[in-house]
Amino acid sequence: MKKCVKLLFEVQDAQKVLETFIAKHAEDYGIEGIGQKVKEGVIQLYVCGPQDQVEDFIDCLYLGSEKVSLQNIKIETCSTDRSYRGVFRIVE
Repeated sequence: MKKCVKLLFEVQDAQKVLETFIAKHAEDYGIEGIGQKVKEGVIQLYVCGPQDQVEDFIDCLYLGSEKVSLQNIKIETCSTDRSYRGVFRIVE
């Protein structure tokens, strides 16, 4: 079953985290959608994919890494009608 969610969170060096950590894991988990830095230190994501892969991707974001720690993560479900054509894009 397809699942789509909107995520909003704070992180240091948002653009770098978006282009490296998030883009890499979106590819690893087969996630499609859009990522964008909405203001300094804040990233918004729309992610879609098979339910298990989306949940694993979200778990990965919560865990972070040695260099990446996401704060104040907010998640809400969104429409599954959107098509991202099978890719994850970074919008500037």
